[in-house]
Amino acid sequence: MRKIQPVEMGCEDLFFACPEVFPESWMTRKSFSLYWDQPRPVCALFFVKSDLRVCFFSLEGDTITARRGDVVFIPEGSRYRVRIEGEGSHGIDSYTVNFRLFDAQGETVTLSDKITFLASSVDGLFDLHFQKVSEAAHRAKDKSASLGNRLTVRAALYSLLDAVASATPETHHAYYAIREGADLLQQEWNQNHKIERYAALCGVSATYFYRCFREWTGKSPVEYRNALRLSHAESMLRHTDMQVSEIAEVIGFEDPFYFCRLFVRRFGASPQKYRSSLRKKA
Repeated sequence: MRKIQPVEMGCEDLFFACPEVFPESWMTRKSFSLYWDQPRPVCALFFVKSDLRVCFFSLEGDTITARRGDVVFIPEGSRYRVRIEGEGSHGIDSYTVNFRLFDAQGETVTLSDKITFLASSVDGLFDLHFQKVSEAAHRAKDKSASLGNRLTVRAALYSLLDAVASATPETHHAYYAIREGADLLQQEWNQNHKIERYAALCGVSATYFYRCFREWTGKSPVEYRNALRLSHAESMLRHTDMQVSEIAEVIGFEDPFYFCRLFVRRFGASPQKYRSSLRKKA
């Protein structure tokens, strides 16, 4: 079993198996101990929807308390019990999403080897994601469910994991300080607006935007935008017959020679030579 950090999920080709969703109410139950005497068969994401304190006690002696808006990862094989503090609502108090993760080679992937707090959201973002996963999963249980229903389950799970990865503590502060501007910059990857435009959307200075953006991605906003452009250029060279000058213009470079220099730096060959090498391999 291979372990990856939650923030690395977006850099991996991950696949799901055995997705199941359990909306739960804790109005009368105040404890859960099924996996104290036996190991948990699959991993899970646990989300606290209402004003409760959910205390996890592992067999090894670790303790985690989750509150409203918190997402907790529970690994396969873990042994633990749960105690509920506070009054449950008259509706759904928590969601548990059971699943297995695999990488492109078929190896099992885990986000932690122990029960771990992943992220928190007070704006209802996770609530919506877990609700969508739950609705899609239960629709797909219908024997007459179409392929589209099952695809919807997977799409909802990927969207949920993306939201969790984006809100993990490692990236939370830097990303959320500039979220609106960073999202727009990614949408406008082929446009040449000044970075001040994106900083202004967040109500911060350009210097602060640069600092947060680098902390979040490891690149400056311009470097990040150029990386997106070069990635699109590589796809266009691979799958279209567009001229190099056309590609440069479409992806936002006014100077095709500058585009070629950056492409060589990234891929080790000029766009024309790179395309020729692909055609020879085909």
